[in-house]
Amino acid sequence: MDFGTEESLQSIPVPALAEDEEQIGRQLKRRDRKALLGYGLSAFVVIVIDEAAAFHFDMAERFGIAPILARRALYLVLTTALWAALLRANRRLVSKTMHDKQASYESVLLAYDNALGLKDAYTGGYGRRVAFYADGSASAMDFPHAEVNAAREAALLHDIGKIGISDAILTKPGELTTEEIGAILEHPAMGAGIVESIPLLAHHSPAVRHLHERFDGGGYPDGLHGHHIPLAARIIAVADVLDALNSDRSYRGSMPLDAAVTEVSNVSGKLFDPEIVGVVTDQSVLHVLRNTPTDYPSTHNDRSN
Repeated sequence: MDFGTEESLQSIPVPALAEDEEQIGRQLKRRDRKALLGYGLSAFVVIVIDEAAAFHFDMAERFGIAPILARRALYLVLTTALWAALLRANRRLVSKTMHDKQASYESVLLAYDNALGLKDAYTGGYGRRVAFYADGSASAMDFPHAEVNAAREAALLHDIGKIGISDAILTKPGELTTEEIGAILEHPAMGAGIVESIPLLAHHSPAVRHLHERFDGGGYPDGLHGHHIPLAARIIAVADVLDALNSDRSYRGSMPLDAAVTEVSNVSGKLFDPEIVGVVTDQSVLHVLRNTPTDYPSTHNDRSN
């Protein structure tokens, strides 16, 4: 089997929208604690000064010290509680805003995957399946949540350049001509150009450009090798090929996922990062990858894999 044109992919700088929400929530809580501590210390200093003034002007002798202290303590408790409530409301608002932005952002990515499905009915759900594989692999490697998100997002965009390739080439059942192969080889650059023109997605442009780099440096367009290929690109390269082998093509049938993993293992270190291949061969990870969501059609027909 020729893996020379199997998908390797994207350099993935971690975008701000992919930040770990739990981590940011913890940062906001630390901010709130510091704010409350600062307010409490300031209020305490003010109360001490106020009490000193009360003693200076003999107010304690006239009204008694207990009422004065009780009033100050009540003021401190109530204002601190109010500040805590305001900070908590602000934290919830920030978290909700972040969640909404992330949801909107991911809906844009899914829209592009759907656009590919409209171009070729066989490719519907393709990007989502590759994203599912990439997410499962990256999660198993215990990467930060933000990097897992970034790999999943890039996977949804990785083949967008196919929009610029003729359907007749993508779905051709027979052997491709030299000119047709040349057109196929252009899709990473075309995809990178599309993504780069969209500010919200531009950080994925280098990833899309390097769709077909190989671990031994024999890929294209820039001949990157080893760890010079961005991490997410190495992850998605394996995910993409697993899906390709596990799906029907016009020129061959699909193979079981276990057999696909064996095929990938056979070229570990040549086409793919051995560390990532080692992860997907783990039985616990394979169990997760087998459970690809059923609403992602598993058959597609294009010739780029």
